[in-house]
Amino acid sequence: MKKLLVLAMILVLAAPLFAEMTIGGEFDYYMVNGFDSDGGDNGNSFVDNWDKGEVDFKGTIGDYSQIRIELEEDGTWNGSAGTRGEGTPSFNYFRVITDWGKFFGLDGIGIKTDIGLDGFATFDAVDFTGYNYENADSSRFMDNPELRKDFGFKLSLSFVDGLVQPYYAMSFDTVNEAPAADGEATFLVGSGFDFASMGLPLWFEAYYMKGQVEDSNVFGVEAMYDLAIGDMNFKIGGFFENATEAYIGAGNGDADDRGSIWGFGVGFEAFGAAINVSGSGYFGEDVFGENSAFSVMGIDAEYFFLDWLGVNAGASFAFGDYKETVAGDKAFQSFEAGIIAKPDKGVCYKLGYIFAEEDAVAGGTLNTRTLNTKRLAGEKGGLYFVTKIDF
Repeated sequence: MKKLLVLAMILVLAAPLFAEMTIGGEFDYYMVNGFDSDGGDNGNSFVDNWDKGEVDFKGTIGDYSQIRIELEEDGTWNGSAGTRGEGTPSFNYFRVITDWGKFFGLDGIGIKTDIGLDGFATFDAVDFTGYNYENADSSRFMDNPELRKDFGFKLSLSFVDGLVQPYYAMSFDTVNEAPAADGEATFLVGSGFDFASMGLPLWFEAYYMKGQVEDSNVFGVEAMYDLAIGDMNFKIGGFFENATEAYIGAGNGDADDRGSIWGFGVGFEAFGAAINVSGSGYFGEDVFGENSAFSVMGIDAEYFFLDWLGVNAGASFAFGDYKETVAGDKAFQSFEAGIIAKPDKGVCYKLGYIFAEEDAVAGGTLNTRTLNTKRLAGEKGGLYFVTKIDF
């Protein structure tokens, strides 16, 4: 963390070089007082995880360009093992963005270039439930399409008052060389469609990505309907992706064998209360069995009885052949409930309890999603405390 703060201070001192600079960031920390997988007490040992320390800089250069830098460091602490080595801060991205549409004075047409070090990705706009199975990077089967973090570029266009937003990105095997990539460039092409300009709260996106290694590619679509009326909000969304097994990391990795992943989410919010349901599944070359089309589901709810104080709860489940081959043939996977405190905008504290089935535990971490992180550290769960700061 000390190294991250030193680098951040250097960039702050460089602020006078820019016409305008804004600074933001994120800090995520959580810990669990866990229990052994056989149900016994493990000696009240806290398992801590400092998930992320992140500082973001956005500096304006002249009238048409920006430089964006994100420094990130992570590390862990384990009460029984002692301190592990401090993480090394790194550039999560270092990019220069130029608004060519503004430069050429184009009316109704947006043209932007984004050049530098980054993992250029899709819009990833469908992300709204607690268990997050409606998001492509939330399933147990695949991550969101994103080019391997390296030097590259992205061209973004915008037409018809933002209705059509196509993009093309490419990265090269240069900065973070990967033997498996063998020097090949990877690319991502797609387009978002925002119907807000037509008065419809609808978003749609389609994309194709060639992965890092040979025979690795994915085609996907996602959509979301987001209707807000007064204090009420209704959302429904999801994704579908078809990919080679080489991209999924399943089966024999043969380009002739493809699998498909899908997910959905439904959420309703009104007068301080919210409830969400999301699910995901896989079907393809019998990687998890013949019946894995509906594999996981999460239900979560929260209620704020004060502007800053509320409660939440959630449960996750497994189904079909996925339940039998991965989840220990048990439909119930985990349950959690807790208190949420938000004393300031961007500051959130959570205190609660989580319990997971023994077969949902792998390598000392919960082998299923939680409401707080993708995988919450611990054994079968226990009392947890979470701190999340966005500024």
